Amino acid sequence: MPQLTPSGLVKIFGLVTAIMVIPMVGGAVVGIILDATLRSSPLLALIGLAAGTLIAATGIWLLIRTGVRRGYTGGGPK
Repeated sequence: MPQLTPSGLVKIFGLVTAIMVIPMVGGAVVGIILDATLRSSPLLALIGLAAGTLIAATGIWLLIRTGVRRGYTGGGPK
């Protein structure tokens, strides 16, 4: 099983942060802008946040799947 170095762990932490923050904040901001433009309730902001959360969860799942395939968890193909 490959060993992760401290710099590798920092890289993974940065990836996880980017994968989670960018879609969630982006979805919420787009929803807020659309709500202001359409003069609607915060419904679109909540929909944008939900869509960003779904995208972030998919991104994290793909990152974990890649790590398993590379053998970082001790599972998966060898």
